[in-house]
Amino acid sequence: MTEDILKNLKSYQPEQYSSGITNAKLAAVALLKLEENNIEKTFENVVVALQKLFPGKFSLITYPDIPDTIRVDNTLRLDAGKNHAEYLTGNRPKGYRLTATGRMAAEETIQQLESSSQKGKNILRTDRNRYVKLVRAVKDTEAYEKFSTKQFSEINKLDSRRALHCTLETSDEKARNNLEALTKMALNLKPIKEYEELANEVIEFLKYLEDNWETLQK
Repeated sequence: MTEDILKNLKSYQPEQYSSGITNAKLAAVALLKLEENNIEKTFENVVVALQKLFPGKFSLITYPDIPDTIRVDNTLRLDAGKNHAEYLTGNRPKGYRLTATGRMAAEETIQQLESSSQKGKNILRTDRNRYVKLVRAVKDTEAYEKFSTKQFSEINKLDSRRALHCTLETSDEKARNNLEALTKMALNLKPIKEYEELANEVIEFLKYLEDNWETLQK
């Protein structure tokens, strides 16, 4: 498994992440990269991934080929965890999972790392395809169908949760994170003429969910 990580991940140059990008965002990138390569997000795998991707941040100073596991642990527990950036959930024994906010942060950070000449609102093709898939899925839900046909009183808690890609068991905090992340994705798509209509429709619907959150969650 370690060989897979080392083979599939490419190191970024220190100047690409030396300023303006937090360790929490770099951790989110590592988790997303592991996910995209179908590699289990255990603590050990995250350690290897972070050191491979960002050696200038997550290597021991006197032994640059060896990961700084203490820094990785602090980043996952403190910086990127639920009490701070809220980019991930999980722990060392059970492994880790990106939150919707963390996924968004990872995608934006990858864009920043790989395309520093691009403006912040431009998105790479791979990111755009992800956004389109997730935003379009919102339109394919019962909640959106009821909203678009003005059956507002028929939209219940389960409908709203499904529209946000979560369930009734999902915490209110995580559901709100999904709402925020989906809104950001739609806003990123809006400047692209091909997706402008889709983005506007979903933004309007998500704003309705936000404005009526307390009622819908009863």
